[in-house]
Amino acid sequence: MLLFRRIFDFQKQDVQQFVDQRLNRRYTPGRLFPLRAALVNGARETPAKIHDLSASGIALVTDRAAAPAPGKDATVRLTLPPHVLELHGHAAHFRPLGDDEMLCGLSLVFEDFTRLKSYLQLLQPVAIGGTLQAVDPARVQQNEPRFIKQVFRGESDSVLSIWLAKTPGTPLHSFEFRMRDYFVRADAAVGVLEVFLREQNEATHKGKMTTPVFDTTGAASEEIRQLFRWVVPNLPPEVPEDVRVFMLRMAG
Repeated sequence: MLLFRRIFDFQKQDVQQFVDQRLNRRYTPGRLFPLRAALVNGARETPAKIHDLSASGIALVTDRAAAPAPGKDATVRLTLPPHVLELHGHAAHFRPLGDDEMLCGLSLVFEDFTRLKSYLQLLQPVAIGGTLQAVDPARVQQNEPRFIKQVFRGESDSVLSIWLAKTPGTPLHSFEFRMRDYFVRADAAVGVLEVFLREQNEATHKGKMTTPVFDTTGAASEEIRQLFRWVVPNLPPEVPEDVRVFMLRMAG
């Protein structure tokens, strides 16, 4: 059921603070993110569109006929191949959308910690990618004469740094992407994604091609790659299109 077994290993004593910080924050999955939802009623399964997610609930657009009655129990099945997560909750609020559809908000109930942990792991790619915002260029330290550096910051200590070459058209040279304690980078000319894990004693990451990170091997590396594959489809339009296209290619 868990999406990750070596990264985002949330512990019980830390989860409540994490949930409280995000209770009022809603995240909308990117159009290309392969997360799908369905309302389940016995043997009947009705596809639904995810409107947004939060740490405690999910809003779905569904057929009026399939929407649960206010206050009634509801079951939603989330599919992020190859993972399937079935969650229970209560129908909390509704809003009609035209004649045939309904926006239905479900307040989720987690029967056990593993189910909650799985859902919080699922929330990470949407939160990390979707909350990135451009840092004011005046606040970005330009410490490499041959490049123009752009920086985007988001939740979970995510930082996307982009280097553009000072040549006609300012083409993409490389990027580095920190996603909490997990870190990837790629050079446009080489076209190889490098995967790292941030050291616990690192205070800050000071710039491109520095060494406050160490290369990981084994299964943790593949999980970081998978996280990157799921984060990239959630990147906002503010990230330049050529950068998003290159990152999608690196995500494979």
